Amino acid sequence: MTHKTVTSLVCCGCSCLCDDIDAVIDEDRVVETANACRWGAARFLGLKKFSSGLPRARCRSSRRCLHDKQWKDLPLGEAISLCRDHLFFARRVVAYGLGQMSSEALWILMQGLRDWETLWIPSDGPMLEAFVEAYKRQAPALTHLECVRNQADLVVFWGANPLRSTPRLLSRYGLFPRGRFTERGAEDRKAWTVDIQATEMGRVTELATIPSDHEKACVEALRRAHAGGPMEVPAGLSAKPWATLLKDVEKSRYRVFFFGRGPLYHEHGPAVLEELALWVSELRASAPTFLVPILCDFNSMGFLQIFLSCGGSANPKWRLQGDLRRWEPRPGDVLLALSGDCFWFLTEDQKNAVRQHHIPVLALSAYETTTTAHADVVLAVGLQGLDVSGQAARLDGMTLFAEKLWADAAASDEAVIRKLFDPHAEIGNPCAPRP
Repeated sequence: MTHKTVTSLVCCGCSCLCDDIDAVIDEDRVVETANACRWGAARFLGLKKFSSGLPRARCRSSRRCLHDKQWKDLPLGEAISLCRDHLFFARRVVAYGLGQMSSEALWILMQGLRDWETLWIPSDGPMLEAFVEAYKRQAPALTHLECVRNQADLVVFWGANPLRSTPRLLSRYGLFPRGRFTERGAEDRKAWTVDIQATEMGRVTELATIPSDHEKACVEALRRAHAGGPMEVPAGLSAKPWATLLKDVEKSRYRVFFFGRGPLYHEHGPAVLEELALWVSELRASAPTFLVPILCDFNSMGFLQIFLSCGGSANPKWRLQGDLRRWEPRPGDVLLALSGDCFWFLTEDQKNAVRQHHIPVLALSAYETTTTAHADVVLAVGLQGLDVSGQAARLDGMTLFAEKLWADAAASDEAVIRKLFDPHAEIGNPCAPRP
């Protein structure tokens, strides 16, 4: 019986990638955590994120679905070989999930699919698709979270509720911590939330509520007023909170706008982001100003970085799509569910089309999900930061390395993806713990 305490772990519970987690390990199980939020603690303790105390089922064996809907367990190498056979006949690869994979696995995957017609649908797709389009026009600058903590005297959460998506962003970086030039923490910062409804963010920040169809017009009004014009907000809205917000913006010396997925639930959401990115670019003339996306999956930013560095936006055979429900299944598709539960979000028409066109569903997962229950082949992998090691990029683009906690025989997603494209590769976890 081994009982030890491990410090300074990287938590892969969300895109904050907090690196100050302490854990008490009893043999091959975490029994206690410190400094972790509810999401992070659930990941370390093997519990469901939104259900207190309920264990989350792990995917422990690779398998295939037989014609009579029965499962047959397979060695991992044989299951990978079956996936390779399906990919050989694919006319188009549909890759869903991606944000819960290591950066090493994502790089190998994109190198392997470079010459394949591929539809990329990340689980954080609406945000990533909108930011890729924004980068083509405005290239909004990012800043490190440590700089936010040390210097930011104005933080604006636009369409975001980090208390729900990245629980420690406020306490560790964005609002409450004391920094080098913000020694009094929240007292040295102005904080605003702009949302379509009142949320618990109104308890810790100023809150400006706005109808969803007026968001773009309000950003335009702020831009005009900042340029010296009158504050003309849409009819029915009070100009007072927007005038106060603009006053705080103009008085600040280091500004950070955190953009959430809220506006992207509506068709005008990308236009709101583009207008906000344009205003941020104009504000940089008077003081450092940054626009940072709030992503949910722990390596969604890593996917975006690798996709762009591989020329994804210029590859004529690749397409990045934000909404899974816009996918139109067709004969010749192969669905790769990569650490994402796509069957939870598919419409009934899409599920019927998958069955009608006999589209192979190949699932790589550390958890049992509705997708693994419907897949033709399941590849079981270890959980990053617990069973296996790997790199990931924080929401600000900073790369961190999450070490495994025990000497387990679980395969990493990197090893599985490498074996998928190179039959002679060895299966194992090449990302051993660093000294």
